[in-house]
Amino acid sequence: MDILLVKSHRYVSGYIPGSNLGMNILTQLLRQKGYQAEMFQGYAKEALDYVVALMETAEKPKIIGFYCDFNNIHWIKTFAQEVKKRYPEVILLAGGPQTAGMDAEFLRDTAIAAACIGEGEETILELMDYFIGRKGSLEAIQGIVFLDETGALVENEPRKPPEELDAIPWPDITLTNDYKHFGLLPILTGRGCPFGCTFCYEGANAKRVRRHSVPSLMDEIRANFKRNPAINYINFLDDTFTLDHKRVDQICDEISEIRTDYDFVWFASAHISTIDKHREMAKHLADAGLVKIFFGLESGSDQVLKSYNKKITRKMAVDVINHCVESGIHGISGNIILGGPHETRETIAESESLIMELLYNAPGQFETAYFSFLPYPKTPITLHPEKFGMSIYEELIDCCNEDIPLSRTETLDFTDLTNIRLQANKRLQNEMRKIYFDGKIPEAVILDSYRLGRQYGVFTRWNDYVYKNIPIDDAYWKMRASDEYVLHTQLGKNDEEAVIHRTFELWLYTDVSGERPQIFNQVLDEIDYTLLKLCNGKLSKKEVLRQGRMKLDPQGINPDFYNQAEQALNKMEGHKWILYRKP
Repeated sequence: MDILLVKSHRYVSGYIPGSNLGMNILTQLLRQKGYQAEMFQGYAKEALDYVVALMETAEKPKIIGFYCDFNNIHWIKTFAQEVKKRYPEVILLAGGPQTAGMDAEFLRDTAIAAACIGEGEETILELMDYFIGRKGSLEAIQGIVFLDETGALVENEPRKPPEELDAIPWPDITLTNDYKHFGLLPILTGRGCPFGCTFCYEGANAKRVRRHSVPSLMDEIRANFKRNPAINYINFLDDTFTLDHKRVDQICDEISEIRTDYDFVWFASAHISTIDKHREMAKHLADAGLVKIFFGLESGSDQVLKSYNKKITRKMAVDVINHCVESGIHGISGNIILGGPHETRETIAESESLIMELLYNAPGQFETAYFSFLPYPKTPITLHPEKFGMSIYEELIDCCNEDIPLSRTETLDFTDLTNIRLQANKRLQNEMRKIYFDGKIPEAVILDSYRLGRQYGVFTRWNDYVYKNIPIDDAYWKMRASDEYVLHTQLGKNDEEAVIHRTFELWLYTDVSGERPQIFNQVLDEIDYTLLKLCNGKLSKKEVLRQGRMKLDPQGINPDFYNQAEQALNKMEGHKWILYRKP
């Protein structure tokens, strides 16, 4: 084998199998040029085991290329050192977003021969010509860094990224070893971002936006469905899917047409300002099957937003998210960054008040979490943090898995930001639970969350933080979302023939150690417990009532028994303990 491309990482929350589309494209390009190329994507130990096993075969690669991002760079250093120690003859290369921050010390420690900066379709072919074909020189290859014979870092001229994306092959998900179920289809329709956010490498260094044509995009989506009709969720990975409203309209129309043949929904990321300028876009997205949208909110402080160069305001964010709910988009997600420019307890309080406002404006639909600022390489903030009232904990970057602060501000240090994030996320989750227990989430919203999760694999923090942590409620909503079970008010004249089903197993949640049975501190009367035991999913309501009377009033001396039994069943339904299966 000429080259093995590897994306290896420790556990990272939110990881999407098969999502490394760039490495996938490079593998195809290399094969088109006649090189023997393979790719592997997986967790740290399994990736190392794979390489070790492969090196014992006749297919052992001459070159191993590592994909490097902010989350795995610390592991890649260890991985590369281990590979080089065991197999010194192997040439090591690196690519990915984190290579922009690689210095001489990193290349020296890892023995990486060259690192590709930026998009690598042309660069990788020239590197292969050099290392495999023995043609040219490293000095002549644009878009790489390497060490010269003296050990000094050489940074070649940047390479202009490709303009004609349709000339580049689309990713082939079947090449990805860890993409096992094929239900999710990741798609990147364009590259580059024009917004220039000060924390983002893409916005600061890749402002030129290039896109696949819509016909090419639709051909690719249809080809994936023909190959695998089981795809049910498309994840558009573009940083800002909504940049061009006319293109979005065209894509929505085409997707709506495809959805007449295949059952799927989709996700995309948007910029608040793009929806604000073209309000009709939100309704078009929802009608075309978009069920979840992501906005980079970053902060609730207009001062911090200005420092981020977000080109939005707090009020704009509230208005747009409210509009998305009104337009029928089921899920709206947005993140908050802590420890950014000029951050204080006051600006964080503004962020938290924004989040609380949005939670109550869109209960069960808006979701978020608080994250620590991440110092991506060669962004305006990381190049000159002092201009933003910040400093970076450089010594902690290799320890980071997005779980600790890597910045401090003039008033907030590591300990402050750690505690603030912990407490803010706790308050967020507690408030979400309160909103649920106060009955502020429409039943239709909850049922949609369960249906979208079951049928399409759509993730929601409302389920993760709230519903699934209340076992009986979780079981109840799962049954309701199946459409097989209904409330008694939905039965009409078939009331008595409907089968009553407990939503949980009695032994698991019933405490019978006291004078009377209890379920989650709810004391059961004799009639409650008797009827609940009969609601086993086998008996009709008529039979439950008949057997209940035989047990509790065998002589028939209580003229109000059936009325009391109806009240008991209604009470248990209110507790989400029972549901009715349609006859």
